[in-house]
Amino acid sequence: MKFNRNILKSLLLLFLFPLAIGAQNSSEVFRAAGSPHNPKVQISFNRYYTSEGLAALSKKIADAHPNLVKRQSIGKSALGKDIWMLAITNYKEGKADRKPGFYLDGNIHSNEIQGGEISIYTAWYLTENFNDNEYITNMLNDRIFYIVPTINPDARNDFMKEANTGSSPRSGMIPLDDDRDGKFDEDGYDDIDGDGSITRMRRKSDDGNYIVDPLDPRKMIAIGPDDVVTTQRYEYLGNEGIDNDGDGRINEDTHGYYDPNRDWGWKWQPDYIQRGAYKHPFSLPKQEPLQILF
Repeated sequence: MKFNRNILKSLLLLFLFPLAIGAQNSSEVFRAAGSPHNPKVQISFNRYYTSEGLAALSKKIADAHPNLVKRQSIGKSALGKDIWMLAITNYKEGKADRKPGFYLDGNIHSNEIQGGEISIYTAWYLTENFNDNEYITNMLNDRIFYIVPTINPDARNDFMKEANTGSSPRSGMIPLDDDRDGKFDEDGYDDIDGDGSITRMRRKSDDGNYIVDPLDPRKMIAIGPDDVVTTQRYEYLGNEGIDNDGDGRINEDTHGYYDPNRDWGWKWQPDYIQRGAYKHPFSLPKQEPLQILF
């Protein structure tokens, strides 16, 4: 398939521009740059959506533009959620299966959350501007876009709804025995202070190699062995949590680590070389036969 990076850059710029504008009430529809005046599908782009929210938006786009969009599940996540894809082209012009293809997916890592909204925005922008924008119209006459808003629906929801660090869960959600004790995911993070986030714990220590950042007491600054320190030293204890399984260690068996971006066939490496690779290329999720009804 043929890919055009300039098209992607243009679409990303159109999406990112409105995010720099001041936030509005999430109940209001926030018009993105280049939006049509009367779109068939109203979407607010001043918020992030759960995987169910993205699925609902993709269905609205497909229902509103039946001559431009074919929507189908290309497989199931580890927890059984559909992974939805939109195949977008002008199905009345030429043969869809013979057109140059452009593939776009988002949110392959759950903490890279904005990819889902960029993908759904691209699908929305293409469909709403067809017949109003000559460039978009020509593209959909000549090309087909395969857009998957989220490759990782399970972890996206966990990242949004549960207490996590800034990078957990980055991977997919599948129970694994990380500490090889016969149990699965039994010693994960604990939100001890109930603030909805998993932060790093510290304690005072005369031998610690950190001090409090004078500009922000929430942060720590590393110090070297030759630095002269006159303030309290601290040491890190690790991420917020307790010893749930009583083995003397903390957070050693968190969410099973399956990384969708380490699962490809090209240059695949086993888990001990490339963390998150799981068992073999294309181990997960279970893929369904791709049968687009052109």
